[in-house]
Amino acid sequence: MNYKADIAREPIMHSIYFLLLLEGPKCEGWVNAADRWLCHVVEDPSMIPRQSNAWKELEKQFKEAFSDYAECKRAQDELKKLKMKNDNLDKYLAAFETHVLRTDIDINDHTNL
Repeated sequence: MNYKADIAREPIMHSIYFLLLLEGPKCEGWVNAADRWLCHVVEDPSMIPRQSNAWKELEKQFKEAFSDYAECKRAQDELKKLKMKNDNLDKYLAAFETHVLRTDIDINDHTNL
């Protein structure tokens, strides 16, 4: 999305646009509930915490609803199995960094290395 466009700067419009992009039976119920929530927010903006806005709150709700909670555990398991093959350090490091980003591990903590 063009971050300079009016739709991107206005949190309510940004949220509406986001909801319009979501389709399919797996998210239809969530989209309908989020749309109702957004209508309530328009009527009563005090529903949103002071340091936040409609888009930030909707994004947080989306991540809570559609997060893969097992992803972190799978990435940790992959890290345990990770081994360098054929002296290919670049491939090993790329795989390591990919898996670490999917976990809550601090990549700069030497005990994790």
